[in-house]
Amino acid sequence: MSCIDVFEKYYSFAKLPTDNKFYNLKKENYELVKKLYAENATELPTYPLRATIQTTDFCNLNCIMCQIHSQRDKHKLQSMKKADFDLFADKLFPYLVEVHPSNIGEPMISEWFDYLCDKAIEYGVLLDITSNGTLLTEKKIHKILPNLLDIKISFDGVQKDTFERIRKNADYDVVVRNIDNLLRLRETEKSKGTVTLQMTVFNFNFRELPDLIRFAKDKGVDRVKAYHVHSYSDDINKYSLFNDLQQFEEVRLQAIELAEQLDIELELSEPEVKNNATMDLIAQKCRLLWAEWFIDSDGAVYPCHTHNYIPLGNIFQDTPKEVWNSEYAIKLRKTPTDKAVCNDVICRNCGMNYLKHDENQPVPYNKSDFLFNTSAENEPVKWNKRNRQFLINR
Repeated sequence: MSCIDVFEKYYSFAKLPTDNKFYNLKKENYELVKKLYAENATELPTYPLRATIQTTDFCNLNCIMCQIHSQRDKHKLQSMKKADFDLFADKLFPYLVEVHPSNIGEPMISEWFDYLCDKAIEYGVLLDITSNGTLLTEKKIHKILPNLLDIKISFDGVQKDTFERIRKNADYDVVVRNIDNLLRLRETEKSKGTVTLQMTVFNFNFRELPDLIRFAKDKGVDRVKAYHVHSYSDDINKYSLFNDLQQFEEVRLQAIELAEQLDIELELSEPEVKNNATMDLIAQKCRLLWAEWFIDSDGAVYPCHTHNYIPLGNIFQDTPKEVWNSEYAIKLRKTPTDKAVCNDVICRNCGMNYLKHDENQPVPYNKSDFLFNTSAENEPVKWNKRNRQFLINR
């Protein structure tokens, strides 16, 4: 896959509102980012194309697998203040293509979620949202639809008892009603945003995946995603399919066939390569170091979602250019071509340095990233680093 293909696949520049006054700034930045990525530039005069902003760690649910609750005693939960967001929003948003509020936590619980949506409209930034769907009122729907790229609603079971077993404190009927309202208003307001239902896969809910695809088709949902749970406790280990991945295979194949029949876009955890015997991945240069920021609620800017707690800088204190061209950022950009550097940094063996030939190609998994208190295996490629959540370490 070429540089252009990679950027077109992962960044939705073509969906930006062209009548926004900042469109040309975004276009110039987008084209220059692609050029510098292709040239292996280590110092950048550009801005990121996408920012994940940890607006809040808090959530109104207590889902059984969530690291927020399993690690509550270790780490302080916090929210970004609106005044702190204002320190960088007007500098960054003119160039951004996409913004993703809160990678963990419920973004709509933030006191200034509506304000962030207004900023996205003002600057023509696309909203990529992950939500549990419980707070998706009609007021919130009207806020997100004008600039919605995609909203991923966590939906871990078609059966009410399965859903509420996992999504503690959630009401299945309320979430379904909110999804219905979202789809109705999307049509009324002629929004181009897509709607995704996202399943966390356990050994007691995975057989509901085909029914979830049928449910999505009946509702008018665009896409279904399903990925294995990352366990943060011994209690969740026993529910992981990584104790026996093979039992997922029949359902996975059934889901792929059904999604094709029903014309539902599907993203699934891939099958596992056995002992790397048939591994055939395409080496590439990780795009994140040229195109994305992960901004924590304390202002720390990380290079990716598996960052080992080493920031590029702090956006509350540094300018965007200072963050993007810090000593550590430049060191990381040398990683693809400098093995000596690669041995010392988080990029070593990371799956972000590889692409698949096709969507359902077998990939190497490291079980230590899925099962709590499991020793790391010496895998030549850690594909599963792609799927890990933003970490908390405060």
